[in-house]
Amino acid sequence: MPHFYFDLRDGDATAVDEIGMQFPGLRAAMEEAERVLNDFTRQAEEAPQKSYLREMIIEVRDEKGNVTEVSHSNPTTH
Repeated sequence: MPHFYFDLRDGDATAVDEIGMQFPGLRAAMEEAERVLNDFTRQAEEAPQKSYLREMIIEVRDEKGNVTEVSHSNPTTH
């Protein structure tokens, strides 16, 4: 099963995923990235005073380190 990594970018900051997860394919990995972005967006909207997230982007990398897709969420306000 392919291994994918999810790097979270927020403005100029990047949190690099060094562990990753296995998914049956790119589609399943992208669905997970979208689910996570939706959760982050919802949390930021529910408590904007506690949110430090601005524009969240998850880059999905494959096992070779190539960025295969980029998922964007709606920007949140700070």
